[in-house]
Amino acid sequence: MDHQAIEKIEALVHAATIGNPGTFEPTMLVPEGYKLESLERFMDAPARFRGTFSTQSIEDYAAYVNEEDESRVFVNVDAMSAKAFFDLGNAAEPGHGDHTATLSLDKTSAFVACLHAHESAFGQKELAHWIEDWHHCITGIDSNGQEMTAQKLAAAVRRIEIKASSERVSEDRDWGSSRSGMDALDASAGDSTPDIIRFHCLPYEGLSFRTFEIRVSILTDDSKPRLKLRIIGLEAVKEEMAKEFKDVLANELDEHSTLLLGAFKKS
Repeated sequence: MDHQAIEKIEALVHAATIGNPGTFEPTMLVPEGYKLESLERFMDAPARFRGTFSTQSIEDYAAYVNEEDESRVFVNVDAMSAKAFFDLGNAAEPGHGDHTATLSLDKTSAFVACLHAHESAFGQKELAHWIEDWHHCITGIDSNGQEMTAQKLAAAVRRIEIKASSERVSEDRDWGSSRSGMDALDASAGDSTPDIIRFHCLPYEGLSFRTFEIRVSILTDDSKPRLKLRIIGLEAVKEEMAKEFKDVLANELDEHSTLLLGAFKKS
């Protein structure tokens, strides 16, 4: 009997003396070098249904989820997404949780353009071009409270001029003298300047149209004016859209689905 055979016999004898490994999990002692192979691929049908459905459409997502007898849907309102599990089971009878459906809402191109403009500073030509590119989404209000079309907004942006003024104060006294000076820059676009840009768009497919009010500020710290845009109350609007997403999804899903706020990860 060679050395390798003796080592294998010793290993089997040692394994037989181990006994209960001290765990409630199902375990088995196997010789080293063996591995467990699944024969499922040779069967006429899989052992169970597995798969992941992904979509950006609330309507298609609801149609898929509603075909199943039971599901738990975890909604992440921050990411505007949802994930349904159809075979999660429960604590007493756990399932594998490998049949899922995922919904991820994508921002529309118009909403992306609106968000990119937020807290951005434009040159006159850049902002005029941006307004013209999205003219079908834009109206505005001037500094006098009058309504403006996209064409008028773009024209007013191009007309902005910077005027510099200086003031000097000189004082002579018996025991001394003082000098002071101040330079001022003033921006003007004729009778009125753009004050608010209203951006009308569909932020996500399946949700409602919204109007984003964008404040226009003129920066005069250079010889050429820069125009900074800021969406008014953006965080509050995001919260409203998240609530709308949850409500729309709840209305689309039938009574077989349990809707939960949060995320679930198998461990």
